[in-house]
Amino acid sequence: MNRIKFGIVAPAGEHPKRLLDFIMRAEGSEFDSFWAGDHMVFMRPVAYDVLSTITAAALTTRKISMGSFTDAHKYHPAVLAQRLATIDHLTDGRFILGLGLGEAMNLDPFGIKWDRPLSRMVESVKLIRMLWEKHEPFDFEGEFFRFEKAILGSKPTKGNVPIYIAAHRDKSLRVAAEMSDGWITLPQPPRLFTKRRKRVEEWRISSGKNLDHFDKCLYIFISIADDKESAFKALENFKHTMIWSELYEEAYGITLPKEYEGFNYMNVITTDTRDRQKIVDLGNEFSKEAVFDFTLSGSANDCIKRIEEYIDVGVNHFLIHNFSADPDWSYKVLTERVIPHFR
Repeated sequence: MNRIKFGIVAPAGEHPKRLLDFIMRAEGSEFDSFWAGDHMVFMRPVAYDVLSTITAAALTTRKISMGSFTDAHKYHPAVLAQRLATIDHLTDGRFILGLGLGEAMNLDPFGIKWDRPLSRMVESVKLIRMLWEKHEPFDFEGEFFRFEKAILGSKPTKGNVPIYIAAHRDKSLRVAAEMSDGWITLPQPPRLFTKRRKRVEEWRISSGKNLDHFDKCLYIFISIADDKESAFKALENFKHTMIWSELYEEAYGITLPKEYEGFNYMNVITTDTRDRQKIVDLGNEFSKEAVFDFTLSGSANDCIKRIEEYIDVGVNHFLIHNFSADPDWSYKVLTERVIPHFR
């Protein structure tokens, strides 16, 4: 079996200096990767630029890979290509770009147009890679961008920065399979991950790509406690954060109340009081069973068993967000008991 990787996700809205300490601690704990969301805002308004923090962390770390979750709306592809190449040099090739479709909360309040996110992402990825690959000026006429005699002299150390695409719907899953260096998906029970993994692998192989060194990443929340009931209590008020409504409906074959149809993190505006309350109310619709199905929760042994279930269905890189009631104690259990079990 190939080595299973474990990444740690940063707390949202963390101050940059504390985040630097968090990354250095993660490297000392032998995590394979560190990840942070590239938010303008989140469920609270304070959010700092994680790419700047990762750039600073490049000079204080030596081994850990570092990735950010961002989208193709906030950055022009030429600007992003240059910035990524720079970070790549500073990290000696340890940076990973995670790309998703974006969320209204990070775009709409600032007048950034959120339109055709998947098509925009595809075109942006193509252009970023063209700017890295081409050594002569080139023209490009696309749906969103137009280049004329464009050339970018700053290239990544190995010619490419890995791009991982976040996806859970069929169209984006296919893009992840055919265009990315790795696939990231949302928290979901193993049975749902199995369906998506099979599609990704089939599409990747049919597009002529191989599965060697292709990361299949599961973003997942963890709550470690002495028992499952205590672990649940730490997550009970955050169900709206960790369970995606359409995946909940798929998992249990149910339909949520009509007022929540099509409503999720992609379109919530967190600076709107009604939207904030609505997303919390949506979480109240999710069952206790779902919390255990969509997370790693319970004792160290409970979490080990759950990780084994995910490994059995093809996850090879866990991106873990710690929501335990006691973050320091649970971090110690995670790094000294849970993860070492798989080394």
